[in-house]
Amino acid sequence: MEQNSTTAPGKRGSRNTKQQINFTTSLIVRGGNNQICIDSRSVAQEFGRDHKNVLQTIDDLLADGTISRLESKPSNYSKRGKNYRCFELNKAGFLKAMPFIGGRKSREGQKRLVDEFLKLELKLERQSKEREKLACQVARLSGKDSRAILTAEIQKFISYAKDNGSSNADRYYSSITNLAHNTLVIIEPKATEVRELLTAIQLSRLATIELTAAQVLTEQMDASAPYKKIYQAVKLALSGFAVDRESVLGG
Repeated sequence: MEQNSTTAPGKRGSRNTKQQINFTTSLIVRGGNNQICIDSRSVAQEFGRDHKNVLQTIDDLLADGTISRLESKPSNYSKRGKNYRCFELNKAGFLKAMPFIGGRKSREGQKRLVDEFLKLELKLERQSKEREKLACQVARLSGKDSRAILTAEIQKFISYAKDNGSSNADRYYSSITNLAHNTLVIIEPKATEVRELLTAIQLSRLATIELTAAQVLTEQMDASAPYKKIYQAVKLALSGFAVDRESVLGG
């Protein structure tokens, strides 16, 4: 998330609105238990501090036991071909670290981040109640069949692409999986275990999308089409489902 460092007079309200919309991408939902985390880079930006200083603060808090290893997760990111370290903090880790981070935007950053945590928790709670319904449980079980079928066809396609000269064929597993998910929903913030976030209706639609993708892969491989064209054929076949995309965490 990038923010302008200056704001034109009389336009403060529009700037804040933009920050709220973009900021949600800084929060991450992890796993089936829907743990909410935040990247240390986002904390640095919101607080107006250099990321290296935020890392040092977190290192110190881990060293003296203020933050536990269960409340933080070391990670890394790539920039211009180089790898750099960062942390993901869950809500407890962030709240404990927050008073020690400081920075020129400390107070407004604290308020905005805490508000976003609470807002996302409320949305996840509403979704959790929906997932408890019997129809959702049935849809999830039946959806496993469609996922298994697509997974099998993707594995065949990866072997097919390798046999036809692809040096990066393994990436098709995540590419086609993400394509199916993104055809159905807008996944923001980032999430793992996407099925666990979907309603019964969304799971039913996803099953149709997955079976469609599997069918296209099968037909195109049987026709000996070039592997790059097969992937484009899958994208084209799924594009018709993307008209009514919904936000995974939409109210």
